[in-house]
Amino acid sequence: MSPAAASAHDGYLLACVAGTVGLLLLFVGRLRVHAAVGLSVAALALGVAARIPLEKVPLLFTAGAGDMMGHIAIILGMGAILGQLLASSGAAAALGNALVERCGAKGMPWALLCLGLLVGVPVFFEVGLVLLLPVIVDAARRAGRSPIVVSLPVLAGLSIMHGLVPPHPGALLAATVYHAPLSAVMLWGIVAGVPAAVLAGPALEGVLYRILRWCNVSLPAEPPALGAMAAAPASKREAASDAGSSLEAPVEDAAGRIPAPGGSPRALVVILLPVVLILVGGWADSLAARGSVPNQLLHLAGYPDVAMVFAALVALVILGGRVQDRAYRVRGGLRRLTADSFVPIAGPLVILAAAGGLSGVLRASGAAQAAVTVAMGAHMPPLILAWALAAAVRVSMGSATVAIAVASGILAPLAGTMGVRPEMLVLATGSGSLILSHVNDSGFWLVGSLFKIDVKTTLSTWSVLETVLSVAGLAFTLLLAAVLK
Repeated sequence: MSPAAASAHDGYLLACVAGTVGLLLLFVGRLRVHAAVGLSVAALALGVAARIPLEKVPLLFTAGAGDMMGHIAIILGMGAILGQLLASSGAAAALGNALVERCGAKGMPWALLCLGLLVGVPVFFEVGLVLLLPVIVDAARRAGRSPIVVSLPVLAGLSIMHGLVPPHPGALLAATVYHAPLSAVMLWGIVAGVPAAVLAGPALEGVLYRILRWCNVSLPAEPPALGAMAAAPASKREAASDAGSSLEAPVEDAAGRIPAPGGSPRALVVILLPVVLILVGGWADSLAARGSVPNQLLHLAGYPDVAMVFAALVALVILGGRVQDRAYRVRGGLRRLTADSFVPIAGPLVILAAAGGLSGVLRASGAAQAAVTVAMGAHMPPLILAWALAAAVRVSMGSATVAIAVASGILAPLAGTMGVRPEMLVLATGSGSLILSHVNDSGFWLVGSLFKIDVKTTLSTWSVLETVLSVAGLAFTLLLAAVLK
């Protein structure tokens, strides 16, 4: 293909992606079609417009949906159980009380930021969000603000760690291909990431809240799905005895006494247990000889799905007897509580499956390479080029990990000749991968679904936060590179 023809083809592919985003906004934002339907239609339309063989389009869509569910279904399901137990046992409220007493109302955003950063180091963004959602809900009630606004510090901490700090897959991949020392990447990733998260979290929260109120943007006050009690009223839940599991809550005594609610130590155990397991699993090769039985067990326990399942079992044991709802304090009650906890996540799971299908079609369309070709045409300093390449793929593809993989793969042969430290290239690439999460990103739909906000509000909050994180991450990376040069 001649350069002119290749350029025209790249432009056509990028136009197809832009048209797909526009079609999705029309369906979901204007026509009020359910997001899962809109995503599915947009994915199939993109496949046809990008001239993918028609018989392959549905296969790519279903493969992408299956891949997404393989990564997130168990995590969300187990997270729903944790959230339900934390909320219904009073443990989340107790942790919120402890945070307020120690930090005060003004210090709450900073406490939530610290929680996001701490939990975000070893676990994926999705895991951290479902773990901390009950705490966010309680903090929102106390502050009298919408949960999505109160959640910004947590989201900032989780997201910046996911983009810049190993052992997250994108940062780990970039460190490997750039031949950057992991210890340096982790150190400077935290040094650059924390101030970026401060700007996108506590600093942005107050400003964005005032702007949204001034613009009359609707901010729902109701709690998000995970961590809230199931929609069905207690009076309509079955209370008949049945053969339950061995991890059942004790039957209420004749005096009708309600057990003491779970305290903040129990809440911290439930929240941090999967964090610790995943962190230990990441260091398994340092803790035990490779291939040995302890090493294999540590790797198994540190796998996110396994860590979440184990945490759910522990939560049933230490919080199951503290449930305050009478409908769940009967024989078989915890089984019904577990089943009820899955009800609110049915919608988000279908939306995420459709978003995964769109990602599968996007990957096969060649749009990522087209975006990279356009970005490479501009002559930029190395760190800005790394950021721009990752940003171009992120905007066109939606996946932060794919953005890092593509950008670092292209720049890897040149990394040693660019005159910059390899760890700075990792940070610049990771920062670019966070920019402008929108309708082609599964994280966009996860946040919107869990916090029960529409597309406009998600763009006004989550997308703005991600863009601020990306630009601030690049700015602090450039500052570090200038100081360390």
